[in-house]
Amino acid sequence: MNIGQTIKEVTSMAIAEKVYDFKVEKVKSQVMTAFKKRKNESTISDLVTATGLPKYQVEQTTKLVCDEYCGHMKVTESGEILYYFPSGMKSRYRGAGIAFKRFFKSFFSVMGKILTVLFKIWIMLMLVVYFLVFLAIIVLAIAAAIAASASSKSRSRRGGAGGMMFLVLRLLQLFLRIFFWVQLTKDSREKPKGRAFYKSVFGYVFGDEDPNKEFNTDEKIQILSFIRSNKGVITTEELMALTGHNYSASQALMNTFLVEFEGEPMVTDDGTLFFFFPELLRTSKKEMLLQEVSSISESKQKKLIPFSGNKGKSNGIITFFNGFNLLFGLYFTVFSLIGIRDAVEIGFGQLYVFVYQGLFQELLEVLAPHTIIFIGLGVVPLVFSTLMFLVPIIRNIVRIRKNEKIKQENLSKKLYTSIYYNPVAFLPASVRPGSKDDSPKNADQFVIKATDRFAGDKHAEIEVTGDNKTVYNFEELHREIKDIAGYRQTVNTAKYEVGETVFDSNADA
Repeated sequence: MNIGQTIKEVTSMAIAEKVYDFKVEKVKSQVMTAFKKRKNESTISDLVTATGLPKYQVEQTTKLVCDEYCGHMKVTESGEILYYFPSGMKSRYRGAGIAFKRFFKSFFSVMGKILTVLFKIWIMLMLVVYFLVFLAIIVLAIAAAIAASASSKSRSRRGGAGGMMFLVLRLLQLFLRIFFWVQLTKDSREKPKGRAFYKSVFGYVFGDEDPNKEFNTDEKIQILSFIRSNKGVITTEELMALTGHNYSASQALMNTFLVEFEGEPMVTDDGTLFFFFPELLRTSKKEMLLQEVSSISESKQKKLIPFSGNKGKSNGIITFFNGFNLLFGLYFTVFSLIGIRDAVEIGFGQLYVFVYQGLFQELLEVLAPHTIIFIGLGVVPLVFSTLMFLVPIIRNIVRIRKNEKIKQENLSKKLYTSIYYNPVAFLPASVRPGSKDDSPKNADQFVIKATDRFAGDKHAEIEVTGDNKTVYNFEELHREIKDIAGYRQTVNTAKYEVGETVFDSNADA
């Protein structure tokens, strides 16, 4: 048994569960979408390249799709099978049971979206309603203080109206200062984008959809497209440039590809290791011409994850609202614990006294004002506002770490691509960040360390020039690149083309 076969068998055992245990409905949906894009006719190879799914999963699911949607098969001159649907993608399954199943599937999907929207609205209401409640308390307190100061009876009370008037005026002053600061720092050229406020609040707390949500799938499809357009041949170094992974991680990914897409590790006559995927070549000449990625320089970069999708000063306004609620929630919690008797003696406690005696005691004589204030105006807004700050803070810490990793990965793609195209007399200083998406911390050191690691993997020679520049000579890589280019010239893709149809299972065709 050769080494390549041993590698493939070990890898097959390692990821068998991943390949053979899969969600049928999810794969089925992807396969159907791929069929529709190809006008309801495709080979297994075309479906694999279009979806990035393992060949086994596509083969098994295609059988189910053909069964449900009355698919037919054409046999071509090469013996390849073309699956197609002459009547379109119309399910043959009918009846009340099937209808109810589809209804409930749609129902739960819609309900999930509705509940998500309601949750977002609830968060927004908590933020805005408490802000308005506290603001209303301030306005009522000012009005009461003004009325009390005009009354001779109120002057007899120790620290009464004067203390409350001083407190509410200071709070109002603080509110106005923050409000005008937000307005002054707002760019007058900014125009509202029309985003619903509840979405802005939810985005502030939990963030918006990950811009790289489908990146791994898109990258896999891109790699498969590269393999197809390069005659089914790919090397580990090319995979490194396409993904930004180091040598070890790229080899691990290659092992996964060998199992999922039935590839074979092979060696040229000159001893260059490469990987051949003949099953990906079984398609029409027309389909082969549609492959988009033929060069490693065409690989896409990941996008940085933003804090939120909010525009303008929305985050600043939300921060102000929540900070306002946090301040008052803390205030009412503390004075509820202090108690009404001690609050009367404290100047800053007059607002609590006003709410306790002037609002809740008269409006809700049956209930205990202390409990209502402690829970309704204290604990609930305090806990809610604290979490509303804590969640985005933790999320932002995680986001910063993820973005740093994304930047390193993007810069690694640029580095490995540069080495691949300039393996002789390579200068790490020639690789520079081009945007914030590939600008990690200490980018120069990162490039040097990654180059050193790759140089060790490929046994490159390192020399220092007279002007104190470090030069890397990847002679072995240079030889392998030329060797693989020569081998690709010998691969005859014509023998993998499906050819003309010699048999059609559709008798009416």
